[in-house]
Amino acid sequence: MDKLIAIAEDEKDLSEILSINLNQEGYKTKIFANGIELLNFCKSVIPDLILLDIMMPKLDGIETCKLIRKESKLQDIPIIFITAKSAESDIVVGHEVGGNDYLIKPISSKVLVAKIKRLLNKTKNISGANFLILNEIRLDMDSYSTFINDKKIDLTRTEFLLLEALIKNQGRVLSRDQLVKRKRIWGDDKIIYDRTIDVHVKNLREKLASSGKIIKTVRGIGYIIDTND
Repeated sequence: MDKLIAIAEDEKDLSEILSINLNQEGYKTKIFANGIELLNFCKSVIPDLILLDIMMPKLDGIETCKLIRKESKLQDIPIIFITAKSAESDIVVGHEVGGNDYLIKPISSKVLVAKIKRLLNKTKNISGANFLILNEIRLDMDSYSTFINDKKIDLTRTEFLLLEALIKNQGRVLSRDQLVKRKRIWGDDKIIYDRTIDVHVKNLREKLASSGKIIKTVRGIGYIIDTND
């Protein structure tokens, strides 16, 4: 499996328990006591997923997540918040700053592993090829080709990369501002406006036909991949 999971948690006993449980599931782990340590590590090594405690010294989980999402190379790393806070407002904030999921302490190892597997299993390797798969949609990351039920559809490179970003962040709202800043999609030289995003999403939905219904508009904010219909 060889997936690396970064654990940023200031409770040493909890972080060690999480690490042991994940090691038993075949994952590699790296433990950090605060957000600063994690960010320094991410400068040279990119983990496959991050478990991020909200209440940490020096730099808390919310601010750490904000800084992670500002880095283009880290934008798509799945982040699961782990915290003692259970108020709905806290959960909303966690998602708004870029968290993919949320777990309340005490943490069930079975639930945690299930969430990790769901977030990490979006990219699958089939016959040596690199695919991103969601339901009937399959993106060939090597040839930039898109298939629906194994039938190829024609997307522009921009539409392909936009769909890639949305699928990799399934369940997380990507604001128009966040999408505008993704140089992987637009390059360095283009001037992109909110309306540009909306037009590309409209065209993408049309080309995906019935499969495009999973791209939902979050009024006044942006877009989200939501398969819960």
